[in-house]
Amino acid sequence: MTVTDLDVGIVLPQYGTDVGTVRDTALEAEALGYDAVWLEDHFQSWIGDPRRATQECWTTLSAVAEATDRVRLGSLVTSQSYRHPALLAKMGATVDRLSDGRLELGLGGGWYADEYDRFGYEFREPPAERLRRLAETIEIVRGLWTEETYSHEGEHLDVDLEDAFCEPRPVQDPHPPIWIGGGGEEFTLRYTAELADGWNYGTLEPDGFAEKLDVLREHCESEDRYDEIRKSAELFVFVGKTTAAAEEKREAFRSEFLPDDPADPREFFLSGYLETAPTGTPDEVRDRLAEYVDVGIEEVMLAVPNAADDEDESLSLLAAERIE
Repeated sequence: MTVTDLDVGIVLPQYGTDVGTVRDTALEAEALGYDAVWLEDHFQSWIGDPRRATQECWTTLSAVAEATDRVRLGSLVTSQSYRHPALLAKMGATVDRLSDGRLELGLGGGWYADEYDRFGYEFREPPAERLRRLAETIEIVRGLWTEETYSHEGEHLDVDLEDAFCEPRPVQDPHPPIWIGGGGEEFTLRYTAELADGWNYGTLEPDGFAEKLDVLREHCESEDRYDEIRKSAELFVFVGKTTAAAEEKREAFRSEFLPDDPADPREFFLSGYLETAPTGTPDEVRDRLAEYVDVGIEEVMLAVPNAADDEDESLSLLAAERIE
């Protein structure tokens, strides 16, 4: 696989913007030939001031589904805890139909404890408690998407279903791809090997991804199963016509949103994204992405902080170099 085979998606700018800006960015990405657009699932911004305007994932995804024609679209990633799994299955089926079969369902165990506390969700510890519920959520969603009726007796979730159904079912056969996001080696990667169609993570250098993929391979029952799973990286990207211009963008972003001494998980998280962000001219970004391809990454989801700015050319600069 070469970098020209890499699927390239854009993480849409849903913080500090309005729905129109998110939709317009999705349309621009589609027109420029990107493969997918993605939305995160948060009720408050995890970057900078939590009170920055934050567009809800699934209602905004519906608007994007209606506006676009070709680009695939998904959640990166939906927190298992935020929606009853039967409701989530119904929402996903609806978006898959609105988009004529373009949904990618990304799911995770959740990590933003402050958001859980503020909005009344239980943040279960240790993380294994959330991840066991994630695995059960996937079983329920898949069952509702693929069976005429589906019954389930909850083990970790307080969810019992009796002859439940999801009509109409999704367009995609047998169902929309299900991704798991996260890097935990004991639970997250094992559940990916057992249950998922794709895996996503961020904040790692290529060597770090290579190590995670080795663990994923060990969890898979066969090499064929490993090959079936799409492997992806979420990366912040700063691109300019010159290296200096790109680095200036990154430092301006760092200065605005990252304290000199990170103090909470979201700040450490953002620091990791900035430290690993491909930064430079389109050619330099392309070369950096090639390093991820070399270790087994097949798809990237690029968060481009300047993408929503009227005068910024980041998306077109990247597309012009055919990194996709």
